[in-house]
Amino acid sequence: MIYSWKKIVKHGLPLLTVTIIIEIFAGQILQGKQEALILFPIFLISIPVVNSVSGNIGSVLGARLASGLHVGYISLSIKDKEMHDNLITSILIGIITYTILAIVIYYIALFSNLIEDMGLIEFVAILLSTGFLLSCVVALASVITAFLSFKRGLDPDDMVAPVVTTVGDVMGIVFLFSILGLFGVGI
Repeated sequence: MIYSWKKIVKHGLPLLTVTIIIEIFAGQILQGKQEALILFPIFLISIPVVNSVSGNIGSVLGARLASGLHVGYISLSIKDKEMHDNLITSILIGIITYTILAIVIYYIALFSNLIEDMGLIEFVAILLSTGFLLSCVVALASVITAFLSFKRGLDPDDMVAPVVTTVGDVMGIVFLFSILGLFGVGI
């Protein structure tokens, strides 16, 4: 038997416990910015989207890497061409996805009267900058987690998703607020 629920729980539970604690702290960051977010509801709408896209992209990349490592078409090397191709493709998918989502969110917010004094270009630039940084960090976390877990005899399929979703959630909040500060938006 390849998969044992006892082995999955034994290896996964400590990691899940750590990621839950980190997510609680990320929630505290958001709670501290709650009043500012109420003034800019378009960003309140954007946070779950930004975080879920990064988690999805990172998880897909992790699954591809795990499969490649298991089957042998990806080697445990930072010079592996297949790994580089998957990494670059994930980042490009992130850029395209964040651009489309920024446009869609902007027009939904515009038609719902949730945005008043921000133009489309500025909003897309903020969300795309956040998404690009987040895609890069999550993709890197996915590669590192897949490689380290595989090297240590753990199944990357069990390790990558919790790590990349946690990294995506925390860094999504950090990057969004940092980019808002750079753009001079009052958060």
